[in-house]
Amino acid sequence: MSDTPRQRATAIVRRDDRVLLVRDRGRTPFMLPGGGIDAGELPEVAVARELSEETTLTATAVRYLFAHDGKYNRHHVFSVQADGDVNLAHDPMVVEFVWWDGSADVPVHPHVSEILDKARGIDITGQRFDELRRE
Repeated sequence: MSDTPRQRATAIVRRDDRVLLVRDRGRTPFMLPGGGIDAGELPEVAVARELSEETTLTATAVRYLFAHDGKYNRHHVFSVQADGDVNLAHDPMVVEFVWWDGSADVPVHPHVSEILDKARGIDITGQRFDELRRE
């Protein structure tokens, strides 16, 4: 096994003071949307791609917040503004979503709480995704 953690793009999508969480088939805890960064892929492109693949939401602005080292992944965490409605029909692995207010009894992976704690108080405005892809 490699000492290099898996590189993962992780999205914090907020609407109405709630955060989007998703749950994979066969797992109980929810997590933030995102997934592996492909070889040669920019993390900001990966976060938008993964968000679209998992939820069909379209990233309109992304802002890099920080890296977070979890047990298996190095999360490149982004604040993402997104358009559209969540539709899980396109990804057979993602079976449920919730717009979480932090107080409801929703099981989450420990790294989710750690990431959201780090993100508290950070300005979540993002650079327009279209502009970012041209850089």
